[in-house]
Amino acid sequence: MKKILIALAITLFMGQAAVSQALYRAFPSDVLGEERNVKILKPRNYSRNPEKTYPLIIVLDGDFLFEPVAGTVDYLSYWDQMPESFVVGINQRESRYDESQINQESGFPEPQTLKFMDFVMEIRQTMLEEYRVAPFTVIVAKDITANVASYYLMRKKVAIDALIQIAPEYSTLVQENLMNKLSLLEEYNYFYVATPEHDESISKLITEKTDSLFGSKKNLNLKHEKIEGSNKYNVAAHAIPRGLDFIFKEYQLIDEEKLINEDVTEEVKFEDDENKKGMVRVIDRILEKYRMIKEVYGIEMKLRLIDLVTIADYVASKEDWEQLIDIGDLAHKAYPDILYGRYVEGLGYEGLGRPSRAIKAFNAAYSLEPAVGITKDDVLDKVELLQEKE
Repeated sequence: MKKILIALAITLFMGQAAVSQALYRAFPSDVLGEERNVKILKPRNYSRNPEKTYPLIIVLDGDFLFEPVAGTVDYLSYWDQMPESFVVGINQRESRYDESQINQESGFPEPQTLKFMDFVMEIRQTMLEEYRVAPFTVIVAKDITANVASYYLMRKKVAIDALIQIAPEYSTLVQENLMNKLSLLEEYNYFYVATPEHDESISKLITEKTDSLFGSKKNLNLKHEKIEGSNKYNVAAHAIPRGLDFIFKEYQLIDEEKLINEDVTEEVKFEDDENKKGMVRVIDRILEKYRMIKEVYGIEMKLRLIDLVTIADYVASKEDWEQLIDIGDLAHKAYPDILYGRYVEGLGYEGLGRPSRAIKAFNAAYSLEPAVGITKDDVLDKVELLQEKE
């Protein structure tokens, strides 16, 4: 219970911080024939990066879900665990039940619900036209609105890339067709479902069997979590950060433990190959990661310096000096004004026992700006030590 209260307190604090940055807007809708109130959180650095695009997160039940979602997005993006994103909250305080009606006989949404679904797409289109929004859209919804959001998967062309479903109350049609519809998706998609500890309804739908069915589909990412100690009210406080973490896992910073695990996997694959030339190098994996960020989230970004530092430190610990030189060259191309790339290149040549080439790289580094805790004095010390050895 103590952990639950702490999570709720943190979520509320982040929500209050984010709401102070939010824009309030009356949105005239052609579909609904009326204005609807929405809240919009713009990315912190939107005005500073005129070329950058940002994912879109649409929050149903925005009157109570917007603040915790916006606060979590703002917090996680600050630490670069997900990209900065637009968050749009739709106020449904007076209309959520009317806009979540499902016909009991046909199993399909009632006319007012269909209109609301079209209105959500109307908002999406407006955001794409008026702001620099990347073509990656997430919908966050809870219980009956989560059920409505699932019906986007029933359409032939899905404009939604990820769904965070919090304690969903699926109608019969969704329960009978959801897994099949998910299996037909061809683009990269993320489907995250969180339920309270004692809710068994989704466990019958998403099982180990369904997980194995989708195991070969690299584009489909499906996860169901039954959150220990939660109930239907506080489950959202846990589901929002977990869901965002799951959806944006491709984007997150590289960590050394993951590098070690990936290398172990590669070594197992090439266990009988003594030279192991077929192994995928760390530098190739980081380049693939950034290609995936562009392909999946529609975000084109240069290599993060912290990722380059992580892989350089890891490769140096393995004494893979040739690859370290390549990483240094990659770092210099990405950040030509700082000394880090040339310094790493020098370390690589030093490790190979080529002091003259290392001194040349360190001298080139000396003329550039200090970075990541490496000073010009550090570079000079390296040069002097190598000169003594020559």
